[in-house]
This record gives sequence, structure tokens and C-alpha cells, in this order.
Amino acid sequence: MSFTAVWPISDPNDPDAGSDVADTLTAGAPEDVDALLSRLAEPGAGPAVLEHHDRDLVTDTEGLLGAPGGAELPDHDVVAAVHDGRGYLAYADPEHDQSTPEGDPGSPGLRSEYVDFPAGSGVPVEVLAAALKDFLATGQRPTTLRWREA
Repeated sequence: MSFTAVWPISDPNDPDAGSDVADTLTAGAPEDVDALLSRLAEPGAGPAVLEHHDRDLVTDTEGLLGAPGGAELPDHDVVAAVHDGRGYLAYADPEHDQSTPEGDPGSPGLRSEYVDFPAGSGVPVEVLAAALKDFLATGQRPTTLRWREA
């Protein structure tokens, strides 16, 4: 089992500059998840979109990637981020609406171009690591977290 993560990189010295650069990592082992989270904690790293390679693809009927019916998309939407020492995760698939963890009530929200993580959804990075290792091994929504609809 494996997943690929793709995330934008912006210039931490110029927050108004666009993020024309992206980075990727394919995780096939638990230590790859740890490497991913280290890289997401670097200055300028944005939230990563994760695509699990052992899940189904669905037809793009809405035309998100061109003409309707012309492409296939992952059947899941998973986004992970590390910000100010906290981990953030959003998850959706055909069985689960968009949801985020029940995290530290004092954790701030995190806004990005792709997804907004509500206040109270941040978890310790070690907890995010365990959840992503579960996702890597199963391809399913991690059971190591309590979830709330976003």
C-alpha cells in the first residue's frame, strides 16, 4: 500500500507571493510518513493532498479536470498539514462526509487555498503521524482519531 502527497511551497519571507512550486512524496512505509510530516513542518509548506494508490478511482462527471467524463479522480479527499507544531487532517470519501479530528480545543483554525481546518481540530503531530500510518496501511479513514463533520 502507498499514497502520494503533493503540497505547495511558498516563500515564507513573502506571504503574498503565489505558490508556483510544489513538492511531492510517495509514502510506502511508516518512516515515509514521518519524513512527510517533517517536510510539511518546514517554513512555506502548505497542506498536502494525499492520494492513496489502493483506492478506487471515479469518473469526473462534474468536469473538474476538463470535459465531464473525460478523466478519473480519486474516490477520496484527504488533506494533511503541520502548522505551529500541530497536525491537521481533513478526510472525505463515499462513506464519510468531509470531517476533521476532534482535536485540542485550544488549537487555532488553519486556512488554506484548498481546505479550511476549524479551530479545535489541531492534534499533536505524533497523533497525526499515527493517523496517516493507519491510512497508509488500510486506505480507509483512520480509526485512531475521533471525527467531526467539517
